[in-house]
Amino acid sequence: MYTQSLTNYHRNQTVEVKIGGVTIGGENPIKVQTMCNTSTADVEGTVAQITKVAKTTSCDIIRVTVPSIKDVDHLREIKNRLNSQGINIPVVADVHFNSEIAFRCAEIVEKVRINPGNFCSHTNPCNTEKEFNDEGEAIEKRFTEFLEVCKAHNCAVRIGTNHGSLSARVLNRYGDTPEGMVFSVMEFLRIAKRQNFNDIAISLKSSNPFVAIRAARLLVEKQNEEGLKYPLHLGVTEAGEGSDGRLKSAAGISPLLCDGIGGTIRVSLTEDPEFEILPGRQFVDYTNWRSQHKPLPEIPLFYNPYEYHRRKSFEYNGIGGDNISTVALFIDKYEHAQDFTRCMGKLRHENRMPDVIIRDDPDFFFIDEDTDFDTLANKKVLIAAPKNRNKIGAFRYIFYQLHQRELKNPVLLCPDLGETNPEFDSFAPVVETAGVFIDGFGDGICLYAGRGVEKSARMAFDILQISRLRISGNEYVSCPGCGRTLYDLQATVKKIKAATAKYTNLKIAVMGCIVNGPGEMADADFGYVGDGIGKISLYKNRQLVKKSIPQEQAVDELIKLIENS
Repeated sequence: MYTQSLTNYHRNQTVEVKIGGVTIGGENPIKVQTMCNTSTADVEGTVAQITKVAKTTSCDIIRVTVPSIKDVDHLREIKNRLNSQGINIPVVADVHFNSEIAFRCAEIVEKVRINPGNFCSHTNPCNTEKEFNDEGEAIEKRFTEFLEVCKAHNCAVRIGTNHGSLSARVLNRYGDTPEGMVFSVMEFLRIAKRQNFNDIAISLKSSNPFVAIRAARLLVEKQNEEGLKYPLHLGVTEAGEGSDGRLKSAAGISPLLCDGIGGTIRVSLTEDPEFEILPGRQFVDYTNWRSQHKPLPEIPLFYNPYEYHRRKSFEYNGIGGDNISTVALFIDKYEHAQDFTRCMGKLRHENRMPDVIIRDDPDFFFIDEDTDFDTLANKKVLIAAPKNRNKIGAFRYIFYQLHQRELKNPVLLCPDLGETNPEFDSFAPVVETAGVFIDGFGDGICLYAGRGVEKSARMAFDILQISRLRISGNEYVSCPGCGRTLYDLQATVKKIKAATAKYTNLKIAVMGCIVNGPGEMADADFGYVGDGIGKISLYKNRQLVKKSIPQEQAVDELIKLIENS
């Protein structure tokens, strides 16, 4: 199994990996990192950004893109300037498409990130078994040579695969799936094991938090089967900006941390890198707080944690069965009822009106981990509201008890009763429910109105949208930007959000460059991708529609594309 316990926190045991003066994995604290969004050729600007992050935040590691051979010299100068200023934060070189860049960067920085999807030849689909195996041998030869350079220079490696950026060879055999992501990584890990190279971290990222979680779970399970213990770096790619980006990142990162998985994390926001550190620290602090919980009874694995299958329940008044996930608010005070009355019109206008308001309704019955489950047969809708600090573990225990008794009552998840911590109120309900929804449990969500009716209603709908269970508004997928981005990404995202706010239920991806382009925007309806200095390409369902549009005209062209579709 991918975790030691479904109900009690245990840290996943991994090897220690040294990245300069920082050690990850093992029993070391979870590290938080970020990435520069400056051009690497802008040595002065990149040094200034790294210096600012190192001196004003608690960032542990920082990454810099190296898009071309000529940028290797820029990287060397950046590193030399940092050293001369006594800035010792480990630097990671981010490399795509040209493995020679990775070889040269390994002589300069503490860690190099490679993408197994494009480290070697990545366009050959390898239609025969011989072609597939021959390509595997070529990968082994090239990666072994790279590891020798890393050994000589004490350089760690991150094997980072992203959903949407798998090689044609892997796509042809596995499709764009978590299984394909895991195969791609494991192929490289087996080579590292044969070469006795342990300074490796792994990442399997996606803009869909549930894909990222499934891939990470599968990889840990596969490593366990083969006796490998490399630590994972966690993150959600193209999470976006503002509260949307933070909540989506919380949904994709923290459930894994709560299962003991992860040695480093990054909250990838379309904002400057220093703003990624605080939410990352909050996720780590939340995990540490949550891990100190009252022990829960152990339970066996009674569901498939690697594939989504919704728990079967009977339908009652539109809740459960095959109905869309329900949004409910629990109101137990007069002032909360007044608050609801005041904001009803606004919630309706925003398409955020709860389906159910729960007060003293006998059709809804609150349960927790200490409930006598043998008394539930005649109840209607259950509201699971764990008392334990370990909400995810307690939810699993509750559903196991229902499973054992073959009880099919619809269940709403209520994460904000029992033991909570106001410090984490802005994201903890997302973590605690997303970590359960991905297992197929829950017919909807019930939040307590104590944080404010309007705020609670918005959060409930946001949680279901992030969990891909109920779409109530547009979704924006946008990368953080890096040295490959050749237009003002942050300003463009805000402009596109404003211009498309009148539409509903669209998924729009805004990507800085072709690396994060049509592949990694996966299931977006429309894509806005940088393809040169001030030039944009537009996509519809991953199909190129218009190429090299001047940036000044591109947002208007995107709106025309949406209107004519």
